[in-house]
Amino acid sequence: MDRVLKGLPVQQEKQTATTVARATAVSPRRGPCHRSAQSHGLRFNDQNCENLSLASNISGLQCNASVDLIGTCWPRSPAGQLVVRPCPAFFYGVRYNTTNSGYRECLANGSWAARVNYSECQEILSEEKKSKVHYHIAVIINYLGHCISLAALLVAFVLFLRLRSIRCLRNIIHWNLISAFILRNATWFVVQLTMSPEVHQSNVGWCRLVTAAYNYFHVTNFFWMFGEGCYLHTAIVLTYSTDRLRKWMFICIGWGVPFPIIVAWAIGKLYYDNEKCWFGKRPGVYTDYIYQGPMILVLLINFIFLFNIVRILMTKLRASTTSETIQYRKAVKATLVLLPLLGITYMLFFVNPGEDEVSRVVFIYFNSFLESFQGFFVSVFYCFLNSEVRSAIRKRWHRWQDKHSIRARVARAMSIPTSPTRVSFHSIKQSTAV
Repeated sequence: MDRVLKGLPVQQEKQTATTVARATAVSPRRGPCHRSAQSHGLRFNDQNCENLSLASNISGLQCNASVDLIGTCWPRSPAGQLVVRPCPAFFYGVRYNTTNSGYRECLANGSWAARVNYSECQEILSEEKKSKVHYHIAVIINYLGHCISLAALLVAFVLFLRLRSIRCLRNIIHWNLISAFILRNATWFVVQLTMSPEVHQSNVGWCRLVTAAYNYFHVTNFFWMFGEGCYLHTAIVLTYSTDRLRKWMFICIGWGVPFPIIVAWAIGKLYYDNEKCWFGKRPGVYTDYIYQGPMILVLLINFIFLFNIVRILMTKLRASTTSETIQYRKAVKATLVLLPLLGITYMLFFVNPGEDEVSRVVFIYFNSFLESFQGFFVSVFYCFLNSEVRSAIRKRWHRWQDKHSIRARVARAMSIPTSPTRVSFHSIKQSTAV
């Protein structure tokens, strides 16, 4: 990304100088006085370079003093020497680091090498350019993370869809959480691909609908995580039988409750902050807290749930080795990992990284990584590392292998010739031998 000066051939100097002179001659903004001043400045540079060369006594074969196209003076130098000069401070309005150096070889025949090595001369980025560079890197991280997450989520969704043998309430909750993340990632791509600056300014109806859909699926992520916490808290802390829990209860929590929240937010946006496709917020207007508040609330409740769950697991269930308890422990471990991932990324929006450049860069990259890879982590912990899922896949694989091997044996058996003539001859031969 750093912009560097490449090696420039000396043969291009005269041609480039001629081109510059022609461009100056036809330019209506530059008169004869400017042209004479420009040429006088070039001769002045040559003279300075020659004076610098005269300061050192050199005998024998040597390269004459020369000023290259960039304006770097290469003083008279003995043949066979590699000459080192500081990088230019400015070139085409771009600042370069003068503590680095350019290199040019004085050849054995007393002529300068055709190219100058300016590879170490790197551009000094302004704060604005640095911000743009970090922004573009963060965008790449976001796209990469969302692509990987969406692919992993789709695989996990298909696994839960196909493996009917593991469809208990706990895994159905996992399945719905993964579905919510798929829809959120899909709408993220829709937002990125359709929300141009022109669309933002026009504030058309469909772009506001896309924003509302994205925020709705964002909220459903948190409420399905809340459903995960409710299930574990009910089963472990309250010691209720999970048979009393119904699927429709969690569907109402995960998909139903966020809907009126987003409707209320949309009404608030429509009346108080109806601009830029409902992205961002106007100073002094707090309509976004209509949906952000419930998200923070369920996040805090989940932290309380997890505290109680871990406390119970560390005391009462430590000695228990039943398969159900082992599954609860694994679910708690997954939730302990995922909840901070979900919570930290959201809480980061309320953190000020400060004025320090390093802090801001770390904040941008850390937030981009966690925000975009959430779906991947959910897929890994709730599906790919799920022992029930892995066991069901293993059984299906063994069944497929057995079925395939049986078909292969049947096919081989069917391919053995069994004509009556051959059978009779074989039996006659056996009877004769006896």
